[in-house]
Amino acid sequence: MTLLGSRLSVTLDSSLGDNEQDANSALAELEKGLRSSKIGEQCEAIVRFPTLFEKYPFPILINSSFLKLADVFRGGNNFLRFWILRVCQQSEKHLDKILNIDEFVKRIFAVIHSNDPIARALSLKVLGSVAGIIPGHAQIHHSVRSSLDSNNMVEVEAAIYAAIQFAAVSKTFAVSMCNKMSTMIQGLSTPVNMKLQLIPVLQHMHHDTTTAAMVRILCTQLLKNYPAARDFTLVILNTLTELSLATLVDIPSQVSLVLDAGYSDIETGIIKLAKRPQCWTNPTIERLVEIIQTLPLRRTPALLHVLVILTRSPGIVHSHHDRKSKLMSLAHDMALSCNLLVAVKSVQIITNIVSYCYKEGLPVSPDSIFVLEALLLVLAVSDTTTPYI
Repeated sequence: MTLLGSRLSVTLDSSLGDNEQDANSALAELEKGLRSSKIGEQCEAIVRFPTLFEKYPFPILINSSFLKLADVFRGGNNFLRFWILRVCQQSEKHLDKILNIDEFVKRIFAVIHSNDPIARALSLKVLGSVAGIIPGHAQIHHSVRSSLDSNNMVEVEAAIYAAIQFAAVSKTFAVSMCNKMSTMIQGLSTPVNMKLQLIPVLQHMHHDTTTAAMVRILCTQLLKNYPAARDFTLVILNTLTELSLATLVDIPSQVSLVLDAGYSDIETGIIKLAKRPQCWTNPTIERLVEIIQTLPLRRTPALLHVLVILTRSPGIVHSHHDRKSKLMSLAHDMALSCNLLVAVKSVQIITNIVSYCYKEGLPVSPDSIFVLEALLLVLAVSDTTTPYI
């Protein structure tokens, strides 16, 4: 047994040694490409780094690689910087293996002081793409805020990208940016397309109740200011939905807000909110039922799917299991629809409720059993498939 263990150990050590040697050889080859005087060869070397990281995810190799890329970023042209940005974005899961974070950031940040706005923009985007490993870097936070006031639109858009990334990982940055975002979004001098890019930053302002409430008031006011602007409405609703999912307290009012908008593509937001069933109130569910009853059949399946998700929650089913409830009445009516997809979703709702009733020893309506049996017969003779089952 000892001899076998020794042989396995030798084999393993040999394998690791070969891998390390292969990794060093691959890195040396890419370094040679980076030092080339030909732009094409440099670019070819840069774009091969993500593959190298996947094949040899060793911290020492990844750390060394990113430092070399940072050197090229600092001394190279914007074309090379663009591809280094792509490497950072594609290698997100390996960023935590960078050991000399300060050195890496220092070399990237040096470009932020360039006279070239494109170079500054690329620097901001790289820093934004690695925000997860430098969330509290105050100097970078300041540069992002300053760049939002730039006269160059490319730099401003890069600053917005960086702001979104840092707001997602840094409470300090998110809270400090709230007033700045509010001023820019409401400013008459801010172009409409820029406002559409700025609004998603607000979804990360959920770190304290005061800031979250301020953002909700701002976004609600924006909905009133741009009632006919469909793009604005959808971006604001999506932002408020993400904010509500983080804070939880505003989910009922957010459901009402989304339903009131009346757009045909708001179902995705409602489905997201349905994944927090504990926050839904009975009046909110009844309101959703009433909305479904007024919709054309083509829009019904997606919102019925919301009810399928909600009826997986024991608390909601317990409040609506009675045959006379609005939810059960809707499900029974829709189960007889000529649209098979609508019928299937309705039966799924009934199935969830009936299953709960059996588990809890509650009475089950004979109508519910009949509907389930009827659908089984329909499915037995149908080859229709649906993405919602």
